[in-house]
Amino acid sequence: MGKTKGVKKTGGRTKGSKNKRTVELENRLKEAGFDPVSILVDMAVDTNIDAGLRAKICLDAMQYLYPKRRAIDSNVKLDARVETWEDKVGNLNGKADEQA
Repeated sequence: MGKTKGVKKTGGRTKGSKNKRTVELENRLKEAGFDPVSILVDMAVDTNIDAGLRAKICLDAMQYLYPKRRAIDSNVKLDARVETWEDKVGNLNGKADEQA
């Protein structure tokens, strides 16, 4: 039987809380003194490491720091007619545009 609409959720984990495995992994890494983020930062700024690897580290880290951009549909109407310098000179001399 399903839950009635409008009734608050009861039981279970609260929203945003970590599960047991995540907490256990974080505790084990902390106990071992292992910080993968600091290792990657050290590698990214080390000029002795291959530039391609450094760039890959930076690109992979960016997805956690900045939102990903998505494609935007544009409905731009462009005027296919390009005004040439002859058109501009003709307009300055008061001549009507004969190509229009």
